[in-house]
This record gives sequence, structure tokens and C-alpha cells, in this order.
Amino acid sequence: MNGLTSSGDKFGFGKKWFWIGIIVSLFHFAAGLIYGLALIFEKDRRKEGLIIMVFAVIWFLLNFFIIGPWLVKSGFLPKFQLIIR
Repeated sequence: MNGLTSSGDKFGFGKKWFWIGIIVSLFHFAAGLIYGLALIFEKDRRKEGLIIMVFAVIWFLLNFFIIGPWLVKSGFLPKFQLIIR
């Protein structure tokens, strides 16, 4: 059981939570940023937190500027317009 909580184990508890952070940032931008920020404040997990935050920002920009417009153009997502009076 000690192998799961050891911070030096490359396949232990820390790596599992790193990949969970990547998956969370795939589904929600803010959750990925918050989780990455929480990891940055821990001294032994700063690199993982920075990677998760950078991944969340890149994935958000990719979705906003490339994937989203492509889905609207292809008809999978509806095109909404804001009506201002």
C-alpha cells in the first residue's frame, strides 16, 4: 500500500491524479485551471500543475477558434446571434 502514496513512484498516486487533471481540463476549462493552480501551490507537484494549466488554455483556444467554428459551419452546432435592442 505504501507504493500508492509514495511521491517518488512514477506510476503511483501522483501520476493518476495528473491524468485526471488532463481529462478534467478536456471537459471544462475553468476546472482544469483551478486544479492546475492547486497543484502549483504544492512544491512537489508544480511541474504537473503547470502542464495541466497550459494544456487547459491550449485546448480552450483550439476549441474556441478552430473546432467550434468548424462544427457550426458543418451544421453540427446551431449558430446563435445576440439580438440587442
